[in-house]
Amino acid sequence: MVSWDEIDTVLLDMDGTLIDLNFDNTLWNEYIPRHYAAAQGIAPRQASDLLYGKTMKNQTKIDYYSVDFWKQRTRLDIDRLHHDLAYLIRYRPRAEAFIQYLRAKRRRAVIATNAHPNSLGIKDTMTGLVCQVDACYSAHQFGDAKEDLGFWGKLFDSELSDPERTLLVDDNEEVLDTAAKFGVRHVLTIAQPDLCKPPRSGARYPIINDFNDLMS
Repeated sequence: MVSWDEIDTVLLDMDGTLIDLNFDNTLWNEYIPRHYAAAQGIAPRQASDLLYGKTMKNQTKIDYYSVDFWKQRTRLDIDRLHHDLAYLIRYRPRAEAFIQYLRAKRRRAVIATNAHPNSLGIKDTMTGLVCQVDACYSAHQFGDAKEDLGFWGKLFDSELSDPERTLLVDDNEEVLDTAAKFGVRHVLTIAQPDLCKPPRSGARYPIINDFNDLMS
């Protein structure tokens, strides 16, 4: 599936790729709307509609991932709500082993995530992820989400890697679309970003079930 002699750098998404997306799905789709509903005296479904409905249409992509934005929008302690569910944070199958595999193959392993630094910090505390890779970039340090072309220009200016010799593994196909448009030659997606949900089908990019698929 991967011709390693054509790759120097592996860009790894975090949520849904290295880390089980169940944490974020539970936090943003259930836990935060429930607390917002309680604070506003409304039903959780109404809270979800208010938080994530039409009023978000004009927001930039980076706002969707910003803890600071959601603190202001909800008036909730979003950091505390992250900590409440931290027990759900776990690696996807063989993710750690794959990082070690890249080290053994002398390929550069780099995290490229939309996660806000506060969220990234909580996940790193629970997993010890960041110290295992060569570099870690959050979209928030560039001011553009990974869905935006601007992110990729700023990333490669910082990383000094060749997009032609880079592999990106990401569960978000909109991100893969943008990366491929920028010139990232090798892209893969994930069959089961959330380990509590069935594997996806119909992906538009080559898909892996877990990282064993890349280590054989």
